[in-house]
Amino acid sequence: MTYVVAMFPDNRIREYRTKAGLSQAELGARVGLHQTQIGNLENGGRNLTFEWARRIAKALDVRLVDLLSDEDNPDRLDDAERDLVHKFREAEPVQRQMIARVIEPISEPSEDSQRAA
Repeated sequence: MTYVVAMFPDNRIREYRTKAGLSQAELGARVGLHQTQIGNLENGGRNLTFEWARRIAKALDVRLVDLLSDEDNPDRLDDAERDLVHKFREAEPVQRQMIARVIEPISEPSEDSQRAA
């Protein structure tokens, strides 16, 4: 069974392909599609299936969800947020504890916000 991820041109394949410095032909070669098929996916002329989205995301070294438009994925991380997550994941346990201590005050409501509530 084929699942359709998006039936509209609102995906971010072109954005991530150009960030990776790849042509449509180069991306197509990595995922087993012809250049025109990549163009059709980017322009919405072809439905983006889960399988093709998975292959393209892997070839572009992004998460599948990153290929969705902001409208379809409002919780998507921007580049700076993604960088912080990667750095946290690579950190040693002691470093993670220090990061947690730094962000702890941010996650706690301030006195001003408590008074307003």
